[in-house]
Amino acid sequence: MKRRYGHLLFALPAAGFALSALIAAWQLRAAEQTAAAVVAATAGTQQEIDLKRPEAALAHALLLAYGDDYERALRAYEPLLQSPRDDIRLTARYDLGNLHLRQALKLVDEQLAKARTLVELAKQNYRGVLEVEPDDWDARYNLERALWLEPERDEGAVDVTPPPLVTRPNGDKPDLP
Repeated sequence: MKRRYGHLLFALPAAGFALSALIAAWQLRAAEQTAAAVVAATAGTQQEIDLKRPEAALAHALLLAYGDDYERALRAYEPLLQSPRDDIRLTARYDLGNLHLRQALKLVDEQLAKARTLVELAKQNYRGVLEVEPDDWDARYNLERALWLEPERDEGAVDVTPPPLVTRPNGDKPDLP
């Protein structure tokens, strides 16, 4: 009888450890598949992206954003904003704000009205992130920088000409995302 309890006492933890190892192996396999999808997304085109892996779509959109392909990056971020995962939606919204802000800084000299619109879109995206995650200091900082570039105007103001987009006194643009 003692021997049976001894074997049972050994078998239960062994089964628990085996189950834990199986779960870890399954998670490792999923992580490897996600990593492979991200690598494929950064190297390939939109058609090659594994749509089941939002991380891959996010990597592709980020690659387009940093590759100065504004229009394609906007289209790549659209489905990510509808993702069922909160972390993907928030990251996409933050990155979309950064995309708008970088584009606004490029257009500030040639197309001031479009630059203002893009700064407003960036502020909306940062505020959207801060509504869900008020402690996101990156979004808070970038919102502050966007507000510095284009301060909020009072709706009841009489002046119909908005102030110019703020730049530094020596003409340099501030470092932003």
